[in-house]
Amino acid sequence: MPKIKPVEGKREKISKAQQYTMLEVLGASLVLGACIVISVFLIKYIKFNTQIIAAKNDAIAEYDETIRNVGICVDKDKNGRLSTQELEDCDPNKVTLNEVTGSLRYNVLAMMAQNADLESVARLRNENCYDENGNRINFSRLYEMATTDVERQQYMQQSKICSALRVIPDALPAQQNTEALMASLNQIFILAKWEPERLAPRDDIVATEIEGVGTIPVQLRVEGSNDMVVEILDRIEKSVREFNVSTATIEWVTAGLSLNAAMNSYYLDDAKALEETETLYASAKARRTNK
Repeated sequence: MPKIKPVEGKREKISKAQQYTMLEVLGASLVLGACIVISVFLIKYIKFNTQIIAAKNDAIAEYDETIRNVGICVDKDKNGRLSTQELEDCDPNKVTLNEVTGSLRYNVLAMMAQNADLESVARLRNENCYDENGNRINFSRLYEMATTDVERQQYMQQSKICSALRVIPDALPAQQNTEALMASLNQIFILAKWEPERLAPRDDIVATEIEGVGTIPVQLRVEGSNDMVVEILDRIEKSVREFNVSTATIEWVTAGLSLNAAMNSYYLDDAKALEETETLYASAKARRTNK
């Protein structure tokens, strides 16, 4: 065999060393690239999961605040949050008003039900609102002292009827009850000692600018002396029920005045809990793609 010269041997060794070095560099580059890709993925993954956890915590905090504001559960340890155990032990029928001071429940039952201004415009109560001595029964206090759910339900219903709270459904009913509206107007005419010539609901649909409030259109025609027409309008204006006159025509007739008016009264639509759905995206590209 021919002998390999020393120079050629060194060159071959150097060439192999260069190849090994290139392979090592290539391998290191591949490992480094894979580590960078995995690191970027993990960073994005951690960031996205952090957003999800933050959104969940915000939702939990909002639900917690809603429950405490309504006044159906008690924050016994006074830390500003309802714990899991407090939610599991929560029984709204066993929560007293003194435990939920400042909540919606407290303001309605303790403040509004005893409000003198609301009470001053309340209609005459029925006989079930008074005891045998003619004194008004405080059903709100009886509700607080009740020991069973049945008693609480009965006293709550009576409190709505016999306290100042009844003014609220009188002024803004919770349903579109046209017959009750006609009865209210008829009561106004009875107090004014006048029999209407025409009183009927209108069929047209009128939208309101206030969300959750519906409209009951009414057509009113009054003909009589000047004083009579003015008195009827004055009683309608002072009514606890809101009547908004959209259009009206007044004519002078033999009897005095003839009024033809299109009015709107209002009612409260069914109240529903407002819930929002928020979709989180891992990137701006995903957000644009899913729009």
